[in-house]
Amino acid sequence: DGAAWLRRLAVRGIQAIQVSFGEGLMNSSRIETLLMIASGVLWLVMIGLAGTGHWLAALYVLLGLLLIYGVLGSSHKGRFDLRLVAFPALVWIVMWAAAFGLGNHYAEVFAGHRPDFTILGFHPSFAAIIVLFWVVPTLLMAFGFEAVKDRWLSQERWDDFVRHMHDAASEDADEEGPA
Repeated sequence: DGAAWLRRLAVRGIQAIQVSFGEGLMNSSRIETLLMIASGVLWLVMIGLAGTGHWLAALYVLLGLLLIYGVLGSSHKGRFDLRLVAFPALVWIVMWAAAFGLGNHYAEVFAGHRPDFTILGFHPSFAAIIVLFWVVPTLLMAFGFEAVKDRWLSQERWDDFVRHMHDAASEDADEEGPA
């Protein structure tokens, strides 16, 4: 039974989370581990929902995955910069949620017949997806990352990365010996 399988999966996930917390405070590596476990559970839930015909619920679970990946992507040297998650990523997630909701709403309202109106020539459900899922979030992310580029990838972090890559290449060349 699918519901029993999902319950067992949830119990195992909770047990893994309890083990991850252990005694005392969580450090960033434990938080990252917890987020990775949560993302795996959400992937399974999303696939289970989609496989049982609950596609809209699966899309909303996807938003939770995007939030987790946004938090993980903001991690640097054991710290999370949640300002990067709040803007532009969180705004992007809200736009996607609105796109899914409006798309579903208009699909149900006009199921089986032509809509009385179009938006930019599109069926209203598809227009919501085009505008709120694709156009606005793409522009928002482009301009949003430009606005926070120094927090996202500062010149200092870029220089550290280039230095690290140069050092790694030098070590590889030393190990290979003379050509």
